[in-house]
Amino acid sequence: MAGNGYGKSTHLIALSSDPRHLYIRLSDADPDPISIARVVARVLPPHPNNQLAYELSRSAVTERAAAAALRHDLNLHAPLTLLLDDAETLNNDGRRFFTNLLQLSGIRWIVASTTPEDFPIRTLRLRNVPTQLITDRELALSTDEMRDLGLTEAQMDLTQGWPAAVSLAALGDDPRLVAQELLLTVPDTLIPSLRRASLLKTWRTLDPLNTALNLTEGWLATALSYGVPCTRLDNDSWAPHPIVREELRLQLRDRPSQYASAQRAIAGALQAQQPMAAVEAYLASGEETEARALLERMLPTLRSAEQLSAALPLLQRAAPAPGSPLHVAFAQALFEGGSLVRGLSMAEEALGAGADPASTHALIGQFRYRTGNYELAAQHLQAAITCSTQAPHHALLAQLGLVYAQHAQQLTGEAARGFAQKADEAAYAVLATGDLSEELGRAMVLARVARTLACAVLDARPAARESARLAREAAEVLTPSLDVLTALHQLARYWADDGDLETATQLLALAVSMDTAQRDTALQVAVTRARLYLRHGDADSCAHHATQAAALAEEMHHQPALREALILLTATAVLPVGDATSIRLQRLRDRFGHEPDIHTALAFLDQVFLNPQRRTSGNRLLPLELRALLAVAALRTQTLDITLSSELDFLHRRLGAGVMNSYGQLLQVTIPSLLAGTHNRHTLEVMMLRSVPEIRVNGTALQLQPVLVLPMIILAQRGELALSAAQDVYAPGYRGKPDQNHYKLKAAFKAVTGLTAPLGSERGALTISGWRLRSDLNALSECPFHDLLRLYRAPVYAQHEPTPALTDLRDEARRLLAQRLAQWSRVDPDAAEAARVELCTRDPLLISLYRPAGALAR
Repeated sequence: MAGNGYGKSTHLIALSSDPRHLYIRLSDADPDPISIARVVARVLPPHPNNQLAYELSRSAVTERAAAAALRHDLNLHAPLTLLLDDAETLNNDGRRFFTNLLQLSGIRWIVASTTPEDFPIRTLRLRNVPTQLITDRELALSTDEMRDLGLTEAQMDLTQGWPAAVSLAALGDDPRLVAQELLLTVPDTLIPSLRRASLLKTWRTLDPLNTALNLTEGWLATALSYGVPCTRLDNDSWAPHPIVREELRLQLRDRPSQYASAQRAIAGALQAQQPMAAVEAYLASGEETEARALLERMLPTLRSAEQLSAALPLLQRAAPAPGSPLHVAFAQALFEGGSLVRGLSMAEEALGAGADPASTHALIGQFRYRTGNYELAAQHLQAAITCSTQAPHHALLAQLGLVYAQHAQQLTGEAARGFAQKADEAAYAVLATGDLSEELGRAMVLARVARTLACAVLDARPAARESARLAREAAEVLTPSLDVLTALHQLARYWADDGDLETATQLLALAVSMDTAQRDTALQVAVTRARLYLRHGDADSCAHHATQAAALAEEMHHQPALREALILLTATAVLPVGDATSIRLQRLRDRFGHEPDIHTALAFLDQVFLNPQRRTSGNRLLPLELRALLAVAALRTQTLDITLSSELDFLHRRLGAGVMNSYGQLLQVTIPSLLAGTHNRHTLEVMMLRSVPEIRVNGTALQLQPVLVLPMIILAQRGELALSAAQDVYAPGYRGKPDQNHYKLKAAFKAVTGLTAPLGSERGALTISGWRLRSDLNALSECPFHDLLRLYRAPVYAQHEPTPALTDLRDEARRLLAQRLAQWSRVDPDAAEAARVELCTRDPLLISLYRPAGALAR
């Protein structure tokens, strides 16, 4: 069963060379049973007992008598095979005539028609008559057969094995000619309907679009009966051959008014159920205004990257005006489709052209985050929150918190703490809500991840682990999205760094199972795998995935990911395991060698594994990953003194046990069991926000002369205090000698601790790098809001006259306190105002710094 040109008649004629095969062309007969019986009688072998010829010679022959005579003669000549061609010409009476003949024993029938409905196959199957249906799929030429005939790949795709078209192509003619010749045999009254139907990819008998296109009744059955080649898809749908459909479309395009009218009809019928196809039809009809209007109505549904990518060609053809919502959607679709630079440029163009600032800033912020520009991402997300008139801003706040947290991870010192505190503040604002919607669920997961990373930076590992646990539980039950995948990857990396490799591996597997095959997630997978393999102690696999990550990051202009991948590659290059190569070092040098920390790190790495005696720990300019590698390497050759112990302890708390243990495993170094504990470290507590400061060493108040208190406070905040940089500690009229004060401080600490050099052994310098420090000033940035009143009793060292260093310290304390009050006012305005009044009484200069509730402080 197949359309014209599939060789049905050719096959039957070839079979008729066998004398036991009788070829019968049903198109030579009228469709009535008697006429059909006469055609069959002409091909029956002669025999003296034949009855059919006699019955047909009678003037009053009946259908029943002719059928009985035909059954007799067929049984007489059995076994026989009847080859029935052109069965599509049969009418209902003709099909009924054959139904009672097909169960004769010893008689086989091979029937050729354009559709299965042309012969009673369904009836035969219901009567358990063995049948085999051969369609155009079996009759089409295979790829190997077409290749043997010399067809190109393009010709094979065009012809799809249609024998008539393949023959023309093999002879060097245009295979489209076969469609043109075929359509000449179709009634002229049917052609207009077929032209309009060519706009449909699938032809169905019962399709609302048939009415919209004003297709004539029975058009599909008529087309099939005339041999228009179509492949059956199911009981009610057919796919016209591409060559025939394209020929009909060309004919319709040559009639512009009819083409436009048909496209408009399709668009109107598809608007509700298939809006994307309706937009395409409007554009094809030239109705660009209608297309843009429909696209704009669709915008709320275009949320995923897949939907945007599907809409990208339509958005491009619609040519939206700059500043319109469609222009912003076009920018996002370009970005999701891989055109990062163009998409970002168009989004910024839309912002400049007057597009909605809240949504456009939010979009640009997400773009910047996904390309690793955390500073600009934070600026745009903050602007989106400020511009938006719709509250709450949970999703934006969660994204902003994650941006701050990841930026904090790249930094050290006070800069890292500042961004970590901002991340914690944004996360708290999201987590404080009681809404449990799906959208808020994703925001809360991001907020918990942001808080996890922030707590790690703020040296609050227990809180980080609890937040990570809650984030994992929430992420595992959410539907896949880019936010959820980002959360899973960040959590996997956190747990790996923290030392729980089993949880990290499970989270990565879950993220991969949810993966939406976007470029963003491909980069995340590569980076996460590199990190996890390194934490497992597999440097070679780490290098393999880090190389993939570096290539993707360069392609996507994601500088932090590229930097991280190259740093991991550098670590694997200098480790005395795996496939060490200087190429990895050179790549980092070429790409980021201009940055001071990378330049310093490469200088250290070039020397440390060539000169094992070199002291390598304690350089705060190094990237933390390489700093950990060098600190663990130092354990091989250096004594575990207070400086190295402090460095190891800091890295253990900041990066996690998994980082230190992995390098210990790779370098075959034992990590001290008391690392990050309290037994091998002395604690210094400085309470400077009181009328009379109090300094404690290991829980005991330190009795200092008044002249030593200020240097001690400055030392606590700076971490070190050299004579050459101590002049700003003292008032201009101070007549004492700073070097004597340094000596007295060392003596006081030596007496209370029993250590030979508790404040360092370097001449003319003090350091507390080996101490665990607790300061009420540092606590201001981390404490609950209600504790601000308890901590801030007075300005820093209130009874001492100002000095340059003390003035800076007081200003910093006031700035930090004003920032926390502004944060508090967004959560509980009344309590914050009451606290402000009380605190301004204690320190009137706070009044000039306080800012009312508003956007998050930058």
